[in-house]
Amino acid sequence: MIKKPALILVVCALILAGVVYYLQKRSAKESTVTKDTTKPAFSSVQPADIDSVTISHPAPGGAPAITIDKKNGAWQIVQPVETEADDPTISGFVDELAEARVDQTESGAPDRRQAYGLDPPQATVTFQLKGGAKHTIDVGNKDFSGTDVYTVIDGGQSVSLLPSVLATDAAKSLDDLRDRAVLHIDSSDVSSFTLQNPSGQLSAARDKQNNWQFTKPAGIAADNDSVSQLLSGVANAKMAGVVSEKADDLGRYGLAKPALTFTAVNGQGGKFTLVVGKKDGAGYDARDVARPTIFRIDSDLYTKLSDKLTDLRDKRVVRLDPSGIDKLQVHNASGEIDLTRKKDDADQWTIDAPAAQKGKTAETWKVLDPFTNLHADEIIDHPAAAQLAPLRQPAITAVLTDKDGKQLTVRISKASGDFVYAQASDGPAVYKLKKAALDTVNYKPADLAAGPSS
Repeated sequence: MIKKPALILVVCALILAGVVYYLQKRSAKESTVTKDTTKPAFSSVQPADIDSVTISHPAPGGAPAITIDKKNGAWQIVQPVETEADDPTISGFVDELAEARVDQTESGAPDRRQAYGLDPPQATVTFQLKGGAKHTIDVGNKDFSGTDVYTVIDGGQSVSLLPSVLATDAAKSLDDLRDRAVLHIDSSDVSSFTLQNPSGQLSAARDKQNNWQFTKPAGIAADNDSVSQLLSGVANAKMAGVVSEKADDLGRYGLAKPALTFTAVNGQGGKFTLVVGKKDGAGYDARDVARPTIFRIDSDLYTKLSDKLTDLRDKRVVRLDPSGIDKLQVHNASGEIDLTRKKDDADQWTIDAPAAQKGKTAETWKVLDPFTNLHADEIIDHPAAAQLAPLRQPAITAVLTDKDGKQLTVRISKASGDFVYAQASDGPAVYKLKKAALDTVNYKPADLAAGPSS
């Protein structure tokens, strides 16, 4: 006689075996159902084999045919105008042509072709291979699902269903297919630039440490983030529209004497210049001087190209590398605070004074960030006596010493209305900061202490 526990185990085993069998049968069935039954539209054609594509629109009143050829490894529009093509868009289209697969074929009787939007076709795509062979796809309407499109391949008698993305790309206009970059620069490769706008002329170059320094006006540090935003804004900008394919009558567009001129030089010495003229609706007429096309840029780019020295310069009061600072002496409302970076832990500092906190540990972000994060609202390069007066008896004095013993002294005034003034010993400029900056550097020793020394 089988005991009850053993019987339960046997039943459970049988149920589990049944579940496994059912899942295996279902998996095999689903595998059969989802088997790929499509076939290549063009056997042995690879994207790299295609070196010319023409898109035409046979229907009456259709747009002019567009021909794109590969020249020197890049796609170029050669008809109806000669201009650069948008390489990612064309390359993606070429991939779709080479990899197109026929999902189903239908009758190609005349009445069916008309019903499928193939008499005449909505578009005809002709592409040529490097060896000279040509293929054509007549593109009709999408099917009821919207995932496929009715086509005729190479003038065949039957109608083939191909992925509908081909219809989407074949319907793209000249503006959709052309290169819409405002200026062909790589922001990371720009070594220097010049910007001429209504505020004057600015020039800047990268130094050996990859930091930006103004060369006009000379001797002023640029803010790396602000310059990067300017360069990225130009590099990523796209035309808002094409005004003229030819650079005729530049005065008409305000380009004979442009309001803005931006010139970038890359690491190989290549020069790229964008000029901006008159306001045109919501945008501005502009031109890359290396191309004949006159195009429109949007107001965002125009605003970015209107940056002034104050927008792009480095407004930090302390321009030292925080990792290189080993000592800090601060005299503020709490008295004298002396700190030294620990040799065995660069993220920790030892409080040397005042005596009540001596030997305790402080963290780098508490010690240095309040000073290295001081950013001015305004920099006064040639301060008047009245602007220097508040600094004669500063509210805060800090001395930062680097690993080589070089010192930088920073003085911060008492509040004057909603602002305070600061000055660093590395230059005559006075920095105007919001009053809240005073609170961040007026810390107490107890605020810094993290506990007893280790």
